[in-house]
Amino acid sequence: MSRGLQKLLHPGMSAQVFESGYDRVGGFVIDVADANALPTPEALLAAYRLGGDWGEWVDVVRFAIPACAHVTRPAAVERPWPSYPTGFLAPVGDAIVPVWNLSLTRFSPGAELWRIHRDGRQEMMLWYAGAARGWVGARGWRPASRFVGSRATWNDIEYAADVTGDAVELTAFQEQTDPAWTQHRPQTWSRTVPVAECEISELIFGATVNGVAVRILEANGDTAQVLLVGDDPADAQRIGADLIDPGVFINPAVPAASLENRQLVANVRRERS
Repeated sequence: MSRGLQKLLHPGMSAQVFESGYDRVGGFVIDVADANALPTPEALLAAYRLGGDWGEWVDVVRFAIPACAHVTRPAAVERPWPSYPTGFLAPVGDAIVPVWNLSLTRFSPGAELWRIHRDGRQEMMLWYAGAARGWVGARGWRPASRFVGSRATWNDIEYAADVTGDAVELTAFQEQTDPAWTQHRPQTWSRTVPVAECEISELIFGATVNGVAVRILEANGDTAQVLLVGDDPADAQRIGADLIDPGVFINPAVPAASLENRQLVANVRRERS
């Protein structure tokens, strides 16, 4: 599978990208080619069955499928939020647009944030230059999480990785003395190597909290940020997770002592056709 995806950003998530360089993506996405049938904010919001006043524009991100991400059909269940159990957005005019579910990951390099205005005019606002540089044009930057997004093992050392074609940009957050590395900010270096020299994977750090399956996104001493595996609202309530995007629940500060059955799995990249 080789195609471009589009993610509709709700205003809060868009603000996080602009303000802090939020680098994660997951949940409902559509093919960029199909998005051409929904060229205005009104058409997009109607297709997603999202109400409310979003203002004079909507923001979307267009990006290649990240290296180790999974793209699946939505679950055929009704939820308290628009969940698209048929596998399609709501019809708008003659447009019938398939919708997909993307596993939570880091944006692929070259991702572009576009603003779509009421009159159909579109302008590119930001672009994602990878883990070392983040969103070009954003006010903030955040270091990539070890447990979200692609990694590369090169010369037996693991790095954050941004894969583009036959090359991979490695990002290190420890000092590098080899002049082949370029420093972009304090404690942040990158270099590009052939992807053939690396094993590309994404680390999935699983656990349970109160018997509910979660994925650990960050470990911060006595607490951890966790993602609910699945989208059952009852399970989300049991672990105190909040809905941050349709079908995506996160608890930002679960006590580390409550994490049971921990398991770290490397989801190794497989070539897409």
